[in-house]
Amino acid sequence: MTLVALYRSAPLRQRISKGYSVYVPGHGRGAEELVGSLLAGPPPLPAGPSGQPHTVRGSARARAALWVDTGRVSLHDPATRARTAEALAVSVARVAADVRRRGGLLLPTGWQQQPDPLAGLCADLHSAEVLNPVQREVFTNLVREHTASLIALGGRQLYGPGGVAPGGSARLSRSFDQVSTRYLDSCAPEHLERVRTRLRQEERVGRLEVMDVSPLGMPEAQAGEDVTVRLFDAQVTVAGTLAHALLVQALSMWSRDLERTGRRVRQVPQFLLEQNRARAVAHGLAAELRVDQTRRTEEPPRTQSAGRAVRTLLSELLPYLRQLDATTDELAPLFLGVEMAGSAAASGFVRNENDLLAHWHREDRTALAPERLAQGLASPDWLTADHCGASNRAVGHGSWAAARVWLTDRLAGPAPQPDRRHEAQRDRRPESRREPGRPAPLTADQLLDRLARPDLPAPEVMDALRSYCRAGGTLDLTRPLRSRGRDEARALRRVLRPRAGQRVRCEKPPVSWDDATATRALRAAGEQGVALMHWDLPAQDRARVREALRGMGRAPGGVRTVLLTDTNYTAREDERRGTVEVLLVAP
Repeated sequence: MTLVALYRSAPLRQRISKGYSVYVPGHGRGAEELVGSLLAGPPPLPAGPSGQPHTVRGSARARAALWVDTGRVSLHDPATRARTAEALAVSVARVAADVRRRGGLLLPTGWQQQPDPLAGLCADLHSAEVLNPVQREVFTNLVREHTASLIALGGRQLYGPGGVAPGGSARLSRSFDQVSTRYLDSCAPEHLERVRTRLRQEERVGRLEVMDVSPLGMPEAQAGEDVTVRLFDAQVTVAGTLAHALLVQALSMWSRDLERTGRRVRQVPQFLLEQNRARAVAHGLAAELRVDQTRRTEEPPRTQSAGRAVRTLLSELLPYLRQLDATTDELAPLFLGVEMAGSAAASGFVRNENDLLAHWHREDRTALAPERLAQGLASPDWLTADHCGASNRAVGHGSWAAARVWLTDRLAGPAPQPDRRHEAQRDRRPESRREPGRPAPLTADQLLDRLARPDLPAPEVMDALRSYCRAGGTLDLTRPLRSRGRDEARALRRVLRPRAGQRVRCEKPPVSWDDATATRALRAAGEQGVALMHWDLPAQDRARVREALRGMGRAPGGVRTVLLTDTNYTAREDERRGTVEVLLVAP
């Protein structure tokens, strides 16, 4: 075989507009007047790696907000991205100093005590370069498909002396000039005019730039030739904004791969996209998102958590993040907290900057005071630090370290396999050890997807469970179940639990498989194919059960153990109790 061509979609440039709000204590319209005077005489700002000086601009729709604009910058490697972040942080710090000199404070968007909070709510704008109309269409549709995940990840709520308001995006929940993106069949002028007509009919606006993703860019941001993504609320730190820029860069590279191979993005139904968008705006990463089942209309509606949708998006973007040489430190603000919250039994992990501000307020009631936040924005080092990672390390150092190892492994990718075709036949190893015609073991998500089918016969449930048990390593369904919606997870556990006669209630942690309760469970599994060991005990004893199960090693007779439940709950009189359930599956 001869290699005749090799393609790789290199990253194109991106324009970043970093947003903040201005607050003048004790003055009703002082912020708007200050922004006007600053724009009339802006401070000198440094140039980025491209040599183009940063600029500061405002908007008629958010009169108490301003943006620091990088111009088009290249984000193709970690060193360039680090220089871009440093230059942007210095620019933000200089603007913060100039605002203070004029009698105001530069603050993260969403300060509750602003005379008009709406005037200071703004987005971070990411405008991606495209080379032709097809790339414009595919990139717009690709970002549109992941609208809910991106809103949940980058949403910011109102905050003040009393803490952080619950929910997802304060800006989008109050916005009258931003609507969901419509699917583009083409970027030909005649089709774009049809999209404008549909917007006038449905939303009473006729401008494409009001959509979450503007296919013709944002003229007010000098991005008229780009595609502008307006989904991310303005982040507190430059580190968070650069992490989102890396995400947009990977989506852009993915869309170029689709365009080069002649593929298009599927059309998610508009009603489903708007329903999931509304859930993400209202609930953020706590949202339950409906899964597109247009090809399987006979199945009941399924949901997945926004956190699981974010982790799925990371998996899809991994090839492009590797091409960008993305590092764990760069992506940690985006994905580590989401992974830790989805896989750990403890709570309180910081998933995004909404959680970060709430965590700061729990630790120190004065942490969200305007003066303190304004001091942070005046420091380039503070702006480029990973505050989410620092908070998660404080909450659970072990979980944080394990999550970093997990993300590092994902970014490294599978180890390359040596080409041994030149070796003798006797030295070759078979590609697979499984029997001919025998399917590969099911993954945890594949198992749960199969069990989610309605009215699945018991023999098929048993076959699916045994297929999952053929996989090596520890079998743990708690994390995959947590990433599903609460109702779906509860229904799946009901499907997996055997009948009452095959359940064994245990009073204390086991010592060995020779214990009376363990022996009874093994006998039930051998006779019926599956059994369940169930512990209900004080919450502090839950860890002892897990340690005992690990110390017992593998069950005899080829029986596999599957951790089904491991959680705490509140019983009567506010007593904290723990539940552990383990399936025993006979071969």
